[in-house]
Amino acid sequence: MHDDDPAWGPLPARPAAVRWLLLLPLTLLFLPLWWVVWVFLAVCLYCVAPVAELIVYMVPRADNGATRMLDATLGRAPFVPLWCVTPVALVWEGDTAYYQARVDRRIEMQTRRVETSQHRREYHRDLELGAHYFRGAGAGYVLRVASERGWNLHQVLRSHPRRRLRLRHNGRPRPDSRN
Repeated sequence: MHDDDPAWGPLPARPAAVRWLLLLPLTLLFLPLWWVVWVFLAVCLYCVAPVAELIVYMVPRADNGATRMLDATLGRAPFVPLWCVTPVALVWEGDTAYYQARVDRRIEMQTRRVETSQHRREYHRDLELGAHYFRGAGAGYVLRVASERGWNLHQVLRSHPRRRLRLRHNGRPRPDSRN
């Protein structure tokens, strides 16, 4: 499906010297400040939420627009910026097999959660993976593995293969699973 597009492939591995000497100190200094800004935004949105909820209940089909508006504003600023170095990236960056196994475990765990859920809760059906999670495997690999287990790209929320994938399960159990 997306195998021909290089944007869906693995992100290039950053050199170890750059990760340890430049990105790690910047991450340790910048990330706490970034999270303080996120908490401040969350408090502000918490104050605005009752008004927005009232508008959504009064105006027909406004819930779809509200979701898209939140995605267009907060969805653009990542909780962990792409250039930050996570502990996993420090150790495993460039190891495709590790990232593929990590993606396989996460998708299988979430699929099991959807298929065994008694009430088919909606939040179980959504899965969001940041680029830090699938950096060495690539978004194309994630989509290929996820589609085999009943996941597709989310229809409302946008995905970007270099930043984040938002998947939604169809809610039906696989034919081979017997619960």
